[in-house]
Amino acid sequence: MKEKIIHQKTEKEKMLSGELYCALDSELAKEHEKAQSILRKLNNSSDINRSEILKSLFGKTGENFCVKSTFRCDYGYNIYVHF
Repeated sequence: MKEKIIHQKTEKEKMLSGELYCALDSELAKEHEKAQSILRKLNNSSDINRSEILKSLFGKTGENFCVKSTFRCDYGYNIYVHF
């Protein structure tokens, strides 16, 4: 008889599916720190450079969009902006 293999979701998988998750997970902590580094750069930049910085943070963007400072988020890759 075969044993049933049950996949336990990672904390990131839980987060992305809207379930309760632990933000202290090492994978999510690294991703959060990366996003915070990008946000520091973004919030200290001129308006000219902002859209390119945001494109590196967001999951997907259109060509024409505007986000004013001070902008905050946890991870960024789950943000989609279309115009």
